[in-house]
Amino acid sequence: GYLWRFDGSNWVSYYLPDSYISSIAFDEMGNKWLGLTDAGIAKFDGTNFTVFNTGNSDIPSNWATTIAVDKIGNKWIGTAGGGLAKFDGVNWTTYNTSNSGLPDNYIYSVAIDGSGNKWIGTANGLTKFDGNTWTTYNASNSGLQSNGASSILIDAVGNIWMASGGLTKFDGTNFTTYNTSNSGLASNQVSSIAIDGHGNKWIGSNYSGLSVYNEIG
Repeated sequence: GYLWRFDGSNWVSYYLPDSYISSIAFDEMGNKWLGLTDAGIAKFDGTNFTVFNTGNSDIPSNWATTIAVDKIGNKWIGTAGGGLAKFDGVNWTTYNTSNSGLPDNYIYSVAIDGSGNKWIGTANGLTKFDGNTWTTYNASNSGLQSNGASSILIDAVGNIWMASGGLTKFDGTNFTTYNTSNSGLASNQVSSIAIDGHGNKWIGSNYSGLSVYNEIG
Protein backbone atom coordinates (compact mmCIF):
# COMPACT_ATOMS: atom_id res chain seq x y z
CA GLY A 1 0.00 0.00 0.00
CA TYR A 2 2.98 2.35 -0.10
CA LEU A 3 4.42 4.34 -3.00
CA TRP A 4 8.05 5.27 -2.41
CA ARG A 5 10.09 8.11 -3.92
CA PHE A 6 13.89 8.10 -3.79
CA ASP A 7 15.90 11.19 -4.82
CA GLY A 8 19.29 9.48 -4.55
CA SER A 9 19.68 10.22 -0.86
CA ASN A 10 16.31 10.31 0.82
CA TRP A 11 13.24 8.08 0.80
CA VAL A 12 9.69 9.42 1.08
CA SER A 13 6.66 7.15 1.37
CA TYR A 14 3.04 7.83 0.41
CA TYR A 15 0.31 5.61 1.77
CA LEU A 16 -2.37 4.25 -0.54
CA PRO A 17 -4.73 2.14 1.56
CA ASP A 18 -6.06 -1.31 0.74
CA SER A 19 -4.12 -2.18 -2.38
CA TYR A 20 -0.89 -3.48 -3.86
CA ILE A 21 0.83 -1.42 -6.56
CA SER A 22 1.56 -3.50 -9.67
CA SER A 23 2.82 -0.84 -12.11
CA ILE A 24 3.69 2.84 -12.43
CA ALA A 25 3.58 5.23 -15.39
CA PHE A 26 4.11 8.99 -15.70
CA ASP A 27 2.12 11.43 -17.83
CA GLU A 28 3.31 14.67 -19.44
CA MET A 29 2.18 16.66 -16.36
CA GLY A 30 4.25 14.57 -13.99
CA ASN A 31 1.30 12.73 -12.52
CA LYS A 32 1.95 9.16 -11.43
CA TRP A 33 -0.51 6.54 -12.64
CA LEU A 34 -0.53 3.42 -10.52
CA GLY A 35 -1.90 0.03 -11.46
CA LEU A 36 -3.52 -1.63 -8.46
CA THR A 37 -4.11 -5.33 -7.95
CA ASP A 38 -7.53 -5.06 -6.36
CA ALA A 39 -8.73 -1.47 -6.65
CA GLY A 40 -8.39 -0.31 -10.28
CA ILE A 41 -5.91 2.48 -10.96
CA ALA A 42 -4.85 5.57 -9.04
CA LYS A 43 -3.62 8.96 -10.18
CA PHE A 44 -1.16 10.67 -7.80
CA ASP A 45 -0.42 14.35 -8.40
CA GLY A 46 2.20 14.55 -5.66
CA THR A 47 -0.34 15.34 -2.98
CA ASN A 48 -3.60 13.56 -3.64
CA PHE A 49 -4.62 10.12 -4.88
CA THR A 50 -7.63 9.74 -7.20
CA VAL A 51 -8.79 6.17 -7.61
CA PHE A 52 -10.72 4.85 -10.61
CA ASN A 53 -12.37 1.46 -10.14
CA THR A 54 -15.34 -0.53 -11.39
CA GLY A 55 -17.59 1.24 -8.90
CA ASN A 56 -16.90 4.81 -10.05
CA SER A 57 -15.67 4.44 -13.64
CA ASP A 58 -15.83 2.22 -16.72
CA ILE A 59 -12.53 0.44 -16.14
CA PRO A 60 -13.29 -3.21 -17.02
CA SER A 61 -11.49 -4.80 -14.05
CA ASN A 62 -10.13 -3.77 -10.68
CA TRP A 63 -6.94 -5.74 -11.28
CA ALA A 64 -4.70 -3.49 -13.37
CA THR A 65 -1.52 -5.26 -14.45
CA THR A 66 0.20 -2.54 -16.50
CA ILE A 67 -0.13 1.10 -17.62
CA ALA A 68 1.43 2.98 -20.54
CA VAL A 69 0.86 6.63 -21.50
CA ASP A 70 0.94 7.70 -25.15
CA LYS A 71 2.13 10.99 -26.64
CA ILE A 72 -1.26 12.67 -26.33
CA GLY A 73 -1.82 11.59 -22.76
CA ASN A 74 -4.09 8.58 -23.20
CA LYS A 75 -3.60 5.94 -20.55
CA TRP A 76 -3.53 2.36 -21.83
CA ILE A 77 -4.34 -0.02 -19.01
CA GLY A 78 -3.92 -3.77 -19.17
CA THR A 79 -6.07 -5.83 -16.83
CA ALA A 80 -6.19 -9.39 -15.58
CA GLY A 81 -9.20 -10.76 -17.42
CA GLY A 82 -10.90 -7.54 -18.46
CA GLY A 83 -8.89 -6.78 -21.59
CA LEU A 84 -7.25 -3.48 -22.51
CA ALA A 85 -8.69 -0.10 -21.53
CA LYS A 86 -7.93 3.36 -22.91
CA PHE A 87 -8.63 6.36 -20.67
CA ASP A 88 -8.34 9.86 -22.12
CA GLY A 89 -9.03 11.56 -18.79
CA VAL A 90 -12.79 11.61 -19.35
CA ASN A 91 -13.87 8.65 -21.46
CA TRP A 92 -13.08 4.95 -21.26
CA THR A 93 -12.77 2.58 -24.22
CA THR A 94 -12.40 -1.15 -23.61
CA TYR A 95 -10.90 -3.63 -26.07
CA ASN A 96 -11.40 -7.32 -25.45
CA THR A 97 -11.67 -10.61 -27.34
CA SER A 98 -15.29 -9.94 -28.27
CA ASN A 99 -14.88 -6.48 -29.84
CA SER A 100 -11.30 -6.36 -31.10
CA GLY A 101 -8.40 -8.45 -32.35
CA LEU A 102 -7.02 -9.12 -28.89
CA PRO A 103 -6.25 -12.85 -28.54
CA ASP A 104 -6.77 -12.94 -24.78
CA ASN A 105 -8.30 -10.74 -22.08
CA TYR A 106 -5.39 -11.27 -19.69
CA ILE A 107 -2.90 -8.48 -20.45
CA TYR A 108 0.62 -8.73 -19.05
CA SER A 109 2.26 -5.62 -20.46
CA VAL A 110 1.79 -2.68 -22.83
CA ALA A 111 4.49 -0.63 -24.57
CA ILE A 112 4.13 2.15 -27.14
CA ASP A 113 6.67 2.69 -29.93
CA GLY A 114 7.75 5.91 -31.63
CA SER A 115 5.01 5.59 -34.24
CA GLY A 116 2.29 5.25 -31.63
CA ASN A 117 1.75 1.53 -32.13
CA LYS A 118 0.66 -0.31 -29.02
CA TRP A 119 2.49 -3.57 -28.32
CA ILE A 120 0.43 -5.70 -26.00
CA GLY A 121 1.71 -8.78 -24.24
CA THR A 122 -1.10 -11.21 -23.52
CA ALA A 123 -1.49 -14.73 -22.20
CA ASN A 124 -1.92 -15.85 -25.81
CA GLY A 125 0.71 -13.94 -27.76
CA LEU A 126 2.12 -10.54 -28.65
CA THR A 127 -0.33 -8.15 -30.33
CA LYS A 128 0.39 -4.96 -32.25
CA PHE A 129 -2.40 -2.37 -32.49
CA ASP A 130 -1.84 0.56 -34.86
CA GLY A 131 -5.16 2.22 -34.08
CA ASN A 132 -7.04 0.28 -36.73
CA THR A 133 -5.49 -3.14 -37.26
CA TRP A 134 -4.64 -5.84 -34.75
CA THR A 135 -1.76 -8.23 -35.55
CA THR A 136 -0.97 -11.11 -33.22
CA TYR A 137 2.24 -13.13 -33.07
CA ASN A 138 2.31 -16.40 -31.16
CA ALA A 139 4.23 -19.66 -31.00
CA SER A 140 2.37 -21.13 -33.98
CA ASN A 141 2.73 -18.26 -36.48
CA SER A 142 6.05 -16.64 -35.56
CA GLY A 143 9.39 -17.15 -33.90
CA LEU A 144 8.02 -16.69 -30.40
CA GLN A 145 9.05 -19.53 -28.11
CA SER A 146 5.82 -19.44 -26.12
CA ASN A 147 2.41 -17.80 -26.33
CA GLY A 148 2.87 -15.76 -23.19
CA ALA A 149 4.51 -12.40 -23.89
CA SER A 150 5.25 -10.18 -20.93
CA SER A 151 7.54 -7.42 -19.65
CA ILE A 152 7.66 -5.61 -22.99
CA LEU A 153 10.15 -2.80 -23.61
CA ILE A 154 11.16 -0.98 -26.80
CA ASP A 155 14.76 0.07 -27.33
CA ALA A 156 16.12 3.20 -29.01
CA VAL A 157 16.02 1.69 -32.51
CA GLY A 158 12.55 0.20 -32.19
CA ASN A 159 13.31 -3.42 -31.30
CA ILE A 160 10.69 -5.07 -29.12
CA TRP A 161 12.15 -6.91 -26.12
CA MET A 162 9.91 -9.25 -24.18
CA ALA A 163 9.79 -12.21 -21.86
CA SER A 164 8.62 -15.20 -23.89
CA GLY A 165 10.36 -18.51 -23.28
CA GLY A 166 13.43 -16.55 -22.22
CA LEU A 167 14.38 -13.11 -23.52
CA THR A 168 13.06 -12.46 -27.03
CA LYS A 169 13.87 -9.62 -29.45
CA PHE A 170 11.58 -8.74 -32.35
CA ASP A 171 12.96 -6.31 -34.95
CA GLY A 172 9.71 -6.10 -36.90
CA THR A 173 10.63 -9.04 -39.11
CA ASN A 174 12.67 -11.57 -37.15
CA PHE A 175 12.41 -13.03 -33.68
CA THR A 176 15.58 -13.89 -31.75
CA THR A 177 15.31 -15.70 -28.44
CA TYR A 178 18.03 -15.90 -25.81
CA ASN A 179 17.68 -18.65 -23.23
CA THR A 180 19.79 -20.72 -20.86
CA SER A 181 20.95 -23.04 -23.64
CA ASN A 182 22.27 -20.41 -26.07
CA SER A 183 23.28 -17.51 -23.82
CA GLY A 184 24.32 -16.52 -20.32
CA LEU A 185 20.73 -15.85 -19.27
CA ALA A 186 20.24 -16.95 -15.67
CA SER A 187 16.77 -18.42 -16.22
CA ASN A 188 14.12 -18.85 -18.90
CA GLN A 189 11.55 -17.55 -16.44
CA VAL A 190 12.03 -13.85 -17.14
CA SER A 191 9.97 -11.61 -14.89
CA SER A 192 11.11 -8.08 -15.83
CA ILE A 193 13.27 -6.18 -18.32
CA ALA A 194 14.84 -2.72 -18.19
CA ILE A 195 17.14 -0.90 -20.62
CA ASP A 196 19.65 1.69 -19.44
CA GLY A 197 21.12 4.68 -21.28
CA HIS A 198 23.94 2.56 -22.70
CA GLY A 199 21.55 0.04 -24.23
CA ASN A 200 22.26 -2.68 -21.68
CA LYS A 201 19.33 -5.00 -21.09
CA TRP A 202 18.81 -5.83 -17.43
CA ILE A 203 16.80 -9.01 -17.07
CA GLY A 204 15.22 -10.09 -13.80
CA SER A 205 14.33 -13.76 -13.47
CA ASN A 206 12.27 -15.82 -11.08
CA TYR A 207 14.51 -17.15 -8.29
CA SER A 208 17.68 -16.97 -10.43
CA GLY A 209 18.96 -13.44 -10.05
CA LEU A 210 19.71 -10.66 -12.52
CA SER A 211 21.34 -10.87 -15.95
CA VAL A 212 22.72 -8.05 -18.10
CA TYR A 213 23.12 -8.21 -21.85
CA ASN A 214 24.91 -5.80 -24.18
CA GLU A 215 24.43 -6.63 -27.87
CA ILE A 216 27.39 -4.49 -28.91
CA GLY A 217 29.80 -6.42 -26.73
